[in-house]
Amino acid sequence: MKRFIVCLLPLCLLLTGCTKTTPEQAADGTAWNESWTTLGGVLGVEEPGHDLTLQDNKDALSITDMYLASWTIGEGEPYTNEDGDEVVLYPARLDVLVYGCKDADAAQQALEDWTARQAETYDVTDSGQQTCNGQDYVVSVYACKSDSNPYARGVSAFGTCQDYAVSVELNCLDSFTEDERTILTDFLNGCHYAA
Repeated sequence: MKRFIVCLLPLCLLLTGCTKTTPEQAADGTAWNESWTTLGGVLGVEEPGHDLTLQDNKDALSITDMYLASWTIGEGEPYTNEDGDEVVLYPARLDVLVYGCKDADAAQQALEDWTARQAETYDVTDSGQQTCNGQDYVVSVYACKSDSNPYARGVSAFGTCQDYAVSVELNCLDSFTEDERTILTDFLNGCHYAA
């Protein structure tokens, strides 16, 4: 038993070194709030309003320094996707990806790659720079081109913070009547990055 504990102790120390600690303060000067939804100790999100409900916060991807959280609006309904899998489809879905890169240049390259891929996948109708809560983003409004995508339109924001690239995408069904750009802007104004 002692041998097991002696072998387990270094592993536990290694794993605790890999976890992100909760920051004391955000880059915008705000004290870090424990009520925020935290993605990897990098991004804290205030309660977003607009009836957005947190569905998932995947820190399990943290071994690759990648964090994903999803919020939805409205009641979900069963939907069979193009792979034949039954999933739950909501009137609107907001996904946040925080992606750790080797340095700030690599984070900027990831942002540029995402922007280029978006232009290939969607019909981008408007794009420009936007600053929310002191953070700069490239914001794009788009219509979905693919017949296999149940969402008709959306809006996204791509940004970088130190050596992280951040993607925030809000996708909406055609029947969704709220203004997606307002929802995204309000969401981004409630985002705080670690100092």
